[in-house]
Amino acid sequence: DGAAFSGDARDVHSYYSYGKAVLAAADGIVVSARDGLPENIPGHGDAFHPTVPITLETVAGNTITLALGGGQFAYYMHLQPGSLRLKVGDRVRRGQVLARVGASGDAREPHLHFEVTTSSKLLAGEGVPYLIDRYSSKAPSEEHAELHTHELPLDKSVVIFEGEPR
Repeated sequence: DGAAFSGDARDVHSYYSYGKAVLAAADGIVVSARDGLPENIPGHGDAFHPTVPITLETVAGNTITLALGGGQFAYYMHLQPGSLRLKVGDRVRRGQVLARVGASGDAREPHLHFEVTTSSKLLAGEGVPYLIDRYSSKAPSEEHAELHTHELPLDKSVVIFEGEPR
């Protein structure tokens, strides 16, 4: 029905995305990893009170950055504390579980902020467009999922990846 959660809106465990596996979008090398920032209690507008002050150091929360080659870097932000499975220098393979979705940093509710940029320093690079090879999605108003190739999902779509770890 378009809702991101069921139950108590202030409990991270009520959110459908919370704790889901975060997968490597491509092969790469871990160039930064930050863990240990606490999660926020979900809230929007005046109801949002971050657990730690939001600064350039904390805005992304717990993060992993992968060097993909060709001057491109993949960022995975707002990860669940204690869920990171990697350290700087580790090689990862596409589809490998990196961490879990959380609500750290400037996250008003659990979600994954993913982007590809031209710099290994947060907010220093230019965004790089990318496509997802293959996934199924379902809009809240649709009954069945539809297969998509080489595109990005529409806003508010429920996305299912083949063989997605639970």
